[in-house]
Amino acid sequence: MKRIIGFLILSAILSGNALAHSGKPKYHVMIDTDGAVDDMRAISMLLSGNDIRVLAITCSQGTLLPGTVCVKVNSLLSAFHHEGIPVGISEEINSELPAWASFALDVRWAGETNNQNLTATGKSIDVLSNTFASYPNKVTLIALGSLKTYADWIQGNKNNADKIDRIIWYNNHKIEDGFNYQVSPESFEYLRQSGILIEVVASTSDNFLVDEEYLNQIHNSNSIYARQIEEVHSQAPVVEKIKDTHLQLWDDMVPMYLFVPVVFDIEKKQNIKFVSINQYLPPGFVYEAIGKLLLSASSTNNRVFLAFPTDTALYKPYYSKMVDETIGKFGLIEWKAISMTNEIHGHTGIYSILGAKMGIRALEYFNVGVNNLEALSFAGNIPPLSCFNDGIQISTGATIGQGLITVSDSISVIPSAIFTFNNQQVRMALKPEISEQIRKEIAYGVTNYGLLSDQYWLYIEELARKYWADFDRYKIFIIE
Repeated sequence: MKRIIGFLILSAILSGNALAHSGKPKYHVMIDTDGAVDDMRAISMLLSGNDIRVLAITCSQGTLLPGTVCVKVNSLLSAFHHEGIPVGISEEINSELPAWASFALDVRWAGETNNQNLTATGKSIDVLSNTFASYPNKVTLIALGSLKTYADWIQGNKNNADKIDRIIWYNNHKIEDGFNYQVSPESFEYLRQSGILIEVVASTSDNFLVDEEYLNQIHNSNSIYARQIEEVHSQAPVVEKIKDTHLQLWDDMVPMYLFVPVVFDIEKKQNIKFVSINQYLPPGFVYEAIGKLLLSASSTNNRVFLAFPTDTALYKPYYSKMVDETIGKFGLIEWKAISMTNEIHGHTGIYSILGAKMGIRALEYFNVGVNNLEALSFAGNIPPLSCFNDGIQISTGATIGQGLITVSDSISVIPSAIFTFNNQQVRMALKPEISEQIRKEIAYGVTNYGLLSDQYWLYIEELARKYWADFDRYKIFIIE
């Protein structure tokens, strides 16, 4: 009966609409990784989850050395534009790397990182302490490698134990046989006696392979996270492992457990839960669920609409021509933010569109949903520059009514703002050359059509549509 119910629930999930990152997620997590290839897939799934907020990632020794793992994690976060997620490096331990370390070392998680846009990396202990310091919700610790980083941190910060909801650890259910246990047995023993709930997730079936069926499903999941997994698994060393049917869904089971726990079997012994996916579940169902999870951050998070309209027949002629191409370039989330900004702002304005693009970029930077950022704008209260504030409010949910936006008395002629999440700050500003281009084009309109004439406003709206369709939010802002 549980199997039947699980299939029905999973079927409902797979047929439902994906949502963007939730403003109030169910799960608040920190991830510890040791750099294995399945860790890359698991982290990508966790970052993509609608109801999952990743607060920090720490890099520990296991498959690879911590510094090497950190390079891979930072490159992945940069590829996803989530540079605001803090990354920690744990201490090296006196232990040999496993036989598969050379394979893991050869696999690139992403391309070169843009270090200018990455949050400064610190020691894992400090990153955990700083992230926990003022975070209001209980946090789930996810261990994709050993438990050493968490055990070391908790030993020195026992007062934070009550802020931990649970530890989800990937390891063999025969604890002592698991590689992640063998890296640091003492860490497991310490945490087992700490009273913190430990959930040990394992892949107890050989049915769930990283194979052609899995890769086809990943290919069909049109999201930045799926594309990165596909790129990693097209690299020659990985392709060889796939051909040899060596790769299985291992750490991938952790985000799957958060996404659809009903299809997992759980056995509890004292303060430890042993978790495994139901072995009778068809692999195709699992692969489709993974595809759906990877897609879940790529769609809009609607309150009124069942789905935000993309039918070109619903738009005025000027905009109907833009819909498909612009969504294809910049995504539906940005399209919705700018469309709603224009409706609420009262006209298609240049600075309000720039504010919406910046707001979406800030949400991506911290990988959070709406209503989670505080914004300090330097656009003042005098139009047209102050129109920038409307775009920020509507795209991020940092509205006056929410008490999340402040307009500074200091005004910058270049649109800029500081965004804050969990005591971390980032300053974003329009690139000076873009600002100068806009200034010149507006000045042309004033000179040729006269300020506030009908022709002038038509010209401004034409410019705004051009900026909307052409300006790439990853290329037009300076991020500090």
